[in-house]
Amino acid sequence: MKWYKLLLILSITFLLPPSLLAQQPVHITFWHALSGPKGEFFESLIAEFNDTHPGIQVESIYTGKYRETAEKVMSALATDTLPNGGVIPAGPIFTGANGNYKILEYLEKEPGILEDIYPAIWDYAKYAGKICAIPYNISTPLLYYNKDLLKKAGLDPEDPPETWEELLEFSKTVVKKVKDVYGVNMKDTPWFFKALLLQNECGIVTETLPPDPLFDSPKGIEAAEFWKRLVGEGVMPVGMHAMAEKHFLSGILAFCVASSSKLGKWHGKTSFEFGVAFLPGKVRRAVPIGGATLVLFPHTEAEDDATWELIKWLIEPTNIARWVMATGYLPIRKSCLELPEMKQFLEENPHFKVPFEQLQYGYAYWHFMEMGTMDALLREALEKIEYGVMGPEQAMKWAAEELRKEIAESPYYQQ
Repeated sequence: MKWYKLLLILSITFLLPPSLLAQQPVHITFWHALSGPKGEFFESLIAEFNDTHPGIQVESIYTGKYRETAEKVMSALATDTLPNGGVIPAGPIFTGANGNYKILEYLEKEPGILEDIYPAIWDYAKYAGKICAIPYNISTPLLYYNKDLLKKAGLDPEDPPETWEELLEFSKTVVKKVKDVYGVNMKDTPWFFKALLLQNECGIVTETLPPDPLFDSPKGIEAAEFWKRLVGEGVMPVGMHAMAEKHFLSGILAFCVASSSKLGKWHGKTSFEFGVAFLPGKVRRAVPIGGATLVLFPHTEAEDDATWELIKWLIEPTNIARWVMATGYLPIRKSCLELPEMKQFLEENPHFKVPFEQLQYGYAYWHFMEMGTMDALLREALEKIEYGVMGPEQAMKWAAEELRKEIAESPYYQQ
């Protein structure tokens, strides 16, 4: 740049009054782990926000899948290079666990938001019982079933299983009467197993810090024994969980347990008619809540205010309704279900009603630092059961003890 041009720019800058300088857009960065159509729709929301909020400029950055994003946030915490906020998996362990409850300061000035979000969903945004994030792309597991396969097996396609025993018996009937098909399967085995625990009135971990695993209790072992029956009685293929959704979409799997967010991806796009139902229960109905949360990482006051404005805009009832209709995620706000456009959408797409109705049975345990370790241990324990390496009781006790060791060594709970 020529010296006289640089001098002109500097002169203008120093001559501008502070009030005018303050009108320059506040730039913030926002990370997210949303890809595919969901990611595209989220990016369109960010673009719309930028167009309608000239005082704020949001740089939205896709940071990979959940695991990759979590790793990047951990690295950014260690190097003090955090973004201003984002849609972050396990958000509370990156905010509340590090003493960051900044978002609660803003929420306390917005009682309408606090009251409008379902209590079970709020639990998913807490650390040690205190809100430190806002739920956003929230989902629960659903039971998807192939109506064509049920018809071929002589089962009523409008009467899906409602209990564990019915799921087992229906699956056995399909496998017996229809060639070359599987009965039941799921990709995310720890998530479904948590549902089994909850349905048998078994907690996952205690609501304490440090937490203590509960799945090695008698009721947890009962859930593991049912898992063994699914394999032992020939309805769930051993070691093929990664293929579950592909098998379902190919028409060779009768029952698939998958996220409610799959509705937005599968609805109207399969070669067969599928049904959607609540997860079968045992002692009670229950489903674990999953997904990611909106978080705010403190920077300057101006940047924090701008980040809050974005988050508040994203969770406006009309925008949550649009998000839900585009993706299949759950509506975090009660009021969005009262919107005319949402009522019409549910009337025209009854499949989408199921996860909303099932939400009454939703459950979220407090986030803790070893959540990822717990899921990995549960996955391995279930594999050991499937392959006959361990029995259900031995596998649950092994996973619980390994988790206890990890928790005992964690610096987060040291006094």
